[in-house]
Amino acid sequence: SFLISIFLESKLNLFDVYIDLILILFVIFVLIEDVKGVLKPSHRLSAIIVCSFLLVSELDLSISNLGVPILDSFLENLTVSILFTTISLSLLANGFNLIDGFNGLTAGFSIMVLTILMTVANEVLDPEIYLLSKILLLSTLGFFILNFPFGKIFLGDAGAYFLGLISGVLAVLLVQRTETISYWFVLALFIYPVYELVFSMIRRKLYNKTKTFQADDMHLHHLIYKKVVNCSYFPRKEFCNSATSIIMVLIAGSSVLPAYIWADNPVALFGICIIFMAIYTSLFLKLK
Repeated sequence: SFLISIFLESKLNLFDVYIDLILILFVIFVLIEDVKGVLKPSHRLSAIIVCSFLLVSELDLSISNLGVPILDSFLENLTVSILFTTISLSLLANGFNLIDGFNGLTAGFSIMVLTILMTVANEVLDPEIYLLSKILLLSTLGFFILNFPFGKIFLGDAGAYFLGLISGVLAVLLVQRTETISYWFVLALFIYPVYELVFSMIRRKLYNKTKTFQADDMHLHHLIYKKVVNCSYFPRKEFCNSATSIIMVLIAGSSVLPAYIWADNPVALFGICIIFMAIYTSLFLKLK
């Protein structure tokens, strides 16, 4: 629905036919995993990196100014900036896939993030990012009403990667096209899936002694489902599942909403990231 909408919308110049083709091929490739389950994690990661690189190149995306002199000296190099942006978007897409564990969790988080992006784009007078965010938001809402709370349909890898990738692209484009918003706004906005990914990779390698990308049920949303949500209070198992998503979206909101309030304050945004990581880690350790 998102791809059809941007293809039909004459007011959009950012996403052309070439970008549509990139996204369609990417979704079809990852959809093979949802249907057949034959793709290795390395193959999916490679597909995400390639797709991210093509989008970064085609849209001239470039994270080049983080306000940290040492990092900025490296990011001034176009090649380094392109690689950094590509890796950042790939990590974000993977993070979205990791948090996609319960009905309405990834979609609910995406709706919250896209609402913020749409609001900020409207405030800084960027009609294209506003319209793209609105289209993706409405497309996600259409999915959400069938996914939450009964789980009639699911995102799968294709849907989760797609949502993470496009949301990240829109956020970077928004910051790149305005002088008033910091790139730390993007990290603060998406710190939940990003930290979920980084924390899980470290946990698997150092604590669980398993492969970095090996799937498990030790994410924070799994621990909340097991140890916080009391399923005996719910008449149907789906409600217990969805209650976990509500709790996790509220936790994620502790960084998303402040990111909107202090979108132009790099120090505050960095602090928001640190606070969220501390909250996540302390909750995980307590429940673990």
